[in-house]
Amino acid sequence: MNRKPLVWLLLALTMASYAIYIFLSSGSESVWSLISGIIIAAASLVMLWRFCRELKTNRPE
Repeated sequence: MNRKPLVWLLLALTMASYAIYIFLSSGSESVWSLISGIIIAAASLVMLWRFCRELKTNRPE
């Protein structure tokens, strides 16, 4: 198995956990923390999409 899909999964999980940390720790203190949490969560979803796409590409037939 190619290791590139696992890298995308690791990055997605790391970014998702960081986004959750931002949402839980800052609450509604600053609008910038909310914006950065949304951006990081969106980046995590993109990385998860890339992981799924790489799995489909590397699937043996």
